[in-house]
Amino acid sequence: MMLKVFNKDPHCMRDAIIVDNYEAAWDIICSMQQRLGKGILTVGRETWADLRLSEHFPNFVWADGVKAVYINSDKTLIIPAPSKYNRANVLKLIKFFGLHYSIREI
Repeated sequence: MMLKVFNKDPHCMRDAIIVDNYEAAWDIICSMQQRLGKGILTVGRETWADLRLSEHFPNFVWADGVKAVYINSDKTLIIPAPSKYNRANVLKLIKFFGLHYSIREI
């Protein structure tokens, strides 16, 4: 299965990017956000303490089985990384962070 990732932000004119799977689609979205200066950070349990993120998210508790979380660059939003990257989970991440992307199967 091939996918096309579209940036729907009217201020960013870009061609669709073709990827092989939903995990690659999410990686592309994260890299595009990084270039826009609005990065989404991937943080593992071991990095959590190093970055002192509990100061920003004092109520966050690591659930069993969660290996990483995604955090916006402003450190105002946090969501556990999915264990599986499928259409539903990637669309949930896009919606959670309020991003302007769509993914189409081709």
